[in-house]
Amino acid sequence: MKTSSFTAALTFTAIIAVTALSAFRSSDPGNERPFLASINSHASTMRIAYNGQHAVSRLTRIQRTDEGSYMDIRIPVYEQGRLVRTLATDEENGNSGRIFSSFGYTPDQQRINRINYYRDGAVQGYDSLVYDNAGRITARYFYNRNAQGVFESHNYQAYTWNEAGNVSRMDNYGRMAATGSFTRSSMVTYTYDRQPNPQKQIAGLCYITDVLPAFLSANNILTEQLTHAGTNSQLTNTYTYTYNAADYPVSITARYGANGPEETTELRYQ
Repeated sequence: MKTSSFTAALTFTAIIAVTALSAFRSSDPGNERPFLASINSHASTMRIAYNGQHAVSRLTRIQRTDEGSYMDIRIPVYEQGRLVRTLATDEENGNSGRIFSSFGYTPDQQRINRINYYRDGAVQGYDSLVYDNAGRITARYFYNRNAQGVFESHNYQAYTWNEAGNVSRMDNYGRMAATGSFTRSSMVTYTYDRQPNPQKQIAGLCYITDVLPAFLSANNILTEQLTHAGTNSQLTNTYTYTYNAADYPVSITARYGANGPEETTELRYQ
């Protein structure tokens, strides 16, 4: 089940996943772009498979730690071209698994407005999504089942969009009681390059992975600045890209904070 922690939106894994799951082919046969096959860092490897409609069919992630490594696989399930659920398994060659998430749609069946998360076959939490008239997500409410079996929302995120089609700001809100008022706990502001963010062309990708600004925006994030409400505490992470001839990133170097560590990840395409 996903959490509302704003720091989750700022991890290197999230930024890497944006690029790792970005490859697509243009609808113009004369302007085909390569599928990304894998992404590799010292800490993890991710492999991506696609179906005949160029939608993600399988995500395989191998995570390495000091204690060892583990594999996590997500299998999207489509019905009549629509994403209806995802399965989770740790069997590398398996085609089935336990249900991880399922999706509800708006009355016109055009947009996903609810993502259910499962534990032991039962829904334990869900995200409720709000869209503007342009079809952009403007808010994400997190619901969790309490001890009485009732779903409560104690956190939500609000997204502000700029004219370039990027999320320029994400505000995080929380409340102690389900009937109380929400107050802002933190915000994150973003800057971007001018290169296209190819993951946006893959239908349903942000719902399979996570609804984060890095998955929603038209361009690639260059900086993200975290500010805690009511304080002067700020942290800025920066991301530097090396691009290929098609303007796709082939490497990403992330620096955490002004004097923080750097990590570089390589991307490989089919």
